[in-house]
Amino acid sequence: MGEVADSIVDLLLSEDISGKVIFVYPHVRLDGDCIGSAAALVAVLRNINRRSYVMLEEPIPERLAFMNIPDDLYRIYSSDNHNQLSQEQGLAVAVDCSDAGRMGSAGTLYEVSSSKAVLDHHVSSGEATGTRLVVPQAAATAELVLHIIRIIETRTHKSLLNEQIANFLMVGIQSDTGRFSYQNTTPDTLRAAADLLEAGANLYLNAYHLFDLTSVERMRLISKALSGARMFYDGKMAMTAVTQEMIRDANASDYAADGLVSNLRDIEGVVASFVVRESGDGEIRVNIRSREPFDSAAFAEIFGGGGHHRAAGFSVRDSSVNEVCKSIIHQAESFFTE
Repeated sequence: MGEVADSIVDLLLSEDISGKVIFVYPHVRLDGDCIGSAAALVAVLRNINRRSYVMLEEPIPERLAFMNIPDDLYRIYSSDNHNQLSQEQGLAVAVDCSDAGRMGSAGTLYEVSSSKAVLDHHVSSGEATGTRLVVPQAAATAELVLHIIRIIETRTHKSLLNEQIANFLMVGIQSDTGRFSYQNTTPDTLRAAADLLEAGANLYLNAYHLFDLTSVERMRLISKALSGARMFYDGKMAMTAVTQEMIRDANASDYAADGLVSNLRDIEGVVASFVVRESGDGEIRVNIRSREPFDSAAFAEIFGGGGHHRAAGFSVRDSSVNEVCKSIIHQAESFFTE
């Protein structure tokens, strides 16, 4: 990470962007890692008198409200003020993604920035522009942001990791490691978590809100989806679909099926699981979880997506849920017959 991390800190501290704003861009469909990493970085930058905001396509969802991210820490992108925002922007930083297309409408603002940086841990991190710190071995982007913060502390001779920032980053790590139960959890991950605990992060409350707290509506939706799950390739592959009709019938939100793909993977004998989800705008989103030897990222790349070896995803437009399911079954044949 050394030289590239130092180069990103150079950009963040550069006098060339004095008077300008640093916008930090997480991906759409916010999760704990992308918003936790973005909020932590912005909070640190503000503590060293750098004007900075998290730039979002939509408000922070209710399921992440427990993070207590201050309203003035982020802005919601609007095409109406695109020109003004682009003039204010001195540096664009992508976190937990690197493709403007993953940022929703806010990606149009990221694209026009003359100075870009990327902090990401995804295997297939596209768009080779800007200064890029991409570390697939990291369990979460929050680990990379913590590393950047430590460099900034050294450069500025200030202690910047307060309780709020530590908790933002802990949410990111807990989210992407399944509360430290996934295969991507490393000694470095646990060392980072220990630092964050010492700084005041709340491991228990984060875990409760991320993994335990549920609703009747979500339980109804999950029940429908699990009852419709199908097995393929001698039980090595599990797949289910979540349609808008199912979501309406359960009176649930579009986020209510989050985590379902891991439930399918936990079925005995399953090597790869798929959840094919119909979004409100007609896009079909597919989540993949797997065990060795199935490479989730390699499979997602077939459809223009990406991610990690054991967790990945992709999206498809102008297609139906059934058509996407059939394509997945067809493409998966070579993965299970090699």
